[in-house]
Amino acid sequence: MTQYDEGVEQLFTFVQVFTASMNAFAHGANDIANAIAPVAGVLAIYQTGELSSKSPVPKWILAYGGVGLVLGLALYGYKLELVFAILPQVMKTIGYKLTALSPTRGASAELAASLTVVTASYIGLPVSTTQCIVGAVSGIGCVEGWRTVQWLSLAKVCVSWVIVFFTAAVFSAGVFSFCYFTPSAMDPIVNATAA
Repeated sequence: MTQYDEGVEQLFTFVQVFTASMNAFAHGANDIANAIAPVAGVLAIYQTGELSSKSPVPKWILAYGGVGLVLGLALYGYKLELVFAILPQVMKTIGYKLTALSPTRGASAELAASLTVVTASYIGLPVSTTQCIVGAVSGIGCVEGWRTVQWLSLAKVCVSWVIVFFTAAVFSAGVFSFCYFTPSAMDPIVNATAA
């Protein structure tokens, strides 16, 4: 890693606090919306029997999403290691393994990622904050040459995203199937056997 002026790096520690705050805002604005929109949609369908693109989102659902975000950050991503042994610790990988970071590089990556996420949120595009920051950190690493990026670590992170996607899909299908195919009092088969 090229060494930069120590005074500039020290100055950018303060800038990085600002860009980290921007990234936290972007994360909350986008990822919470991505997570709670399906919950709000299901609740609206349950309550009214129809889905509108302008359904109101109850405050408790927003709080629910905020609690989920804080819990995920508190667990620091490492608790998933216990469940999925092959998944890398994504946050640790971004900070330490992907490429060498300094305050100037970190601030640049956070600024790029947060502007991308906020712009996508404004347009209405659902994007992943984590994928944006991984892309930004990889881009910062590539500035000094493609050899400064640990491509194996990046590949592990990308594979973990694919595994998590399919795991979530299978889990969601299982929960839906369990709920949909569970006998109920309105089921004609249950009523016929009860009589």
